[in-house]
Amino acid sequence: MFRTPSRIAGTPVRVPLLLTLLSAGVAWPQAPAPSSAPATSSRTVQLTLAQAIKTALDQNPRVHQSLLAIAESGDDRRSAAAALMPSVAAQAFGQRNKYNLNAQMGMTVPGFPPEVGPYNWSHMGLEAQVSLFDLSLWKKWRASQHAEDSARAQGRAVREEIAAIVVGQYLRALRATASVQASESRVELAEALAKLAENQQKQGVGTKLDTLRSQVQLQAERQRLIQAQTQRTTALAGLGRALDLEPGTRIELTDSLAAPAMPIAGFQETFQASLAQRPELAVLDAREKAASNMREAAQGLRLPTLVATGSYGSTGLQSLPSTTTYQISVGLKVPLFTGGLVSAQIARAQSEQSRVQEARREVRAQVGFEIQVAQAELDAASHEVEVANLAVTLSTEALSQARHRFEAGVSNNIEVINAQDELAKANDNQISALYRLNQSRADLARATGQLESFFAR
Repeated sequence: MFRTPSRIAGTPVRVPLLLTLLSAGVAWPQAPAPSSAPATSSRTVQLTLAQAIKTALDQNPRVHQSLLAIAESGDDRRSAAAALMPSVAAQAFGQRNKYNLNAQMGMTVPGFPPEVGPYNWSHMGLEAQVSLFDLSLWKKWRASQHAEDSARAQGRAVREEIAAIVVGQYLRALRATASVQASESRVELAEALAKLAENQQKQGVGTKLDTLRSQVQLQAERQRLIQAQTQRTTALAGLGRALDLEPGTRIELTDSLAAPAMPIAGFQETFQASLAQRPELAVLDAREKAASNMREAAQGLRLPTLVATGSYGSTGLQSLPSTTTYQISVGLKVPLFTGGLVSAQIARAQSEQSRVQEARREVRAQVGFEIQVAQAELDAASHEVEVANLAVTLSTEALSQARHRFEAGVSNNIEVINAQDELAKANDNQISALYRLNQSRADLARATGQLESFFAR
């Protein structure tokens, strides 16, 4: 997006190098990169915007926390599914028994001993149970599926938020870098003009006042360069913090500040696409489905449940052959009174549905507002870039004309100084317009829920 400058209304959109604007004068060498403050780490990383986003999404703690939330929701879904599956258990036990037969029967039986035992017996086998019909369990499982979908959508929302932070910080760093480059060119230009004023004075064409004016202008441009370098340093430090890089890591941006690809869709088309893409709406959709299933699960508590159980094993007395035994049973449970449990759970699920519906209305309205604002700012910024490009062209021509007049001795360098100031303002306006254009494009991508996919590809 940033590597190749594009055109707006047929005008190349780029930060001009001032050294090429005055070809009639002395050809100056390219300025070396300004020295920055000593870093505490010798590591240097080169980053495109896509690489910066990927780095942030790989390392950000909030992204990792969202992954843990997704994993936990998956565990809840599997737990709900386990209630619908058969449960099988192996069992083995032995007993040594002695009974008072009279006490067990509640009477004395002639011919029977008063005591039985002691004797030993054992049993080994399998026991299984399965729910044949339980609507409540089934709906709870469906609700857990939607809860997992909600966690995944929430994870996408977190990724979009982190990507928005990185994009904004990267664009600010690009703007600061472009300002440094423009300031470096203006300093070189001011140095050349100061040298020209000095030569004009020596030749008797110029005055000491012209030389002083050019020196003052040179110092002003150097001060602007220092300010631009400081802004670049702080912007890169903020980018490193957003990427969770080691403090002191030097960052080199490989993208440049240029006009992005402009969208062609209108508001309605963009708005409808946003409703399908925004992760916040996906979260609410999943929550509403989960609440609906929980309401149906609560209603299912009023329905009968059917459970089948069975056991198969081997039982026998000690020192005697064992006998194969089994038992199969089917049980029907009909709830008659639940103490208000069902109505309470239904009311809670309905309240959740109502909250989700109100939240959806708010999010839909917010999405529409964000799209309208982003499109308006994008349109305005594109026109600002056109105006700024023209202003740079005109101020460059004015500076060239003022210099030629000063060289010819038909005027002093007041016109040159004024032209320098106008060109500096035009450069700053062009950089600011390009920054606003890119930020507006990022805001529109964020509003449509496609920020990561648009910038990280």
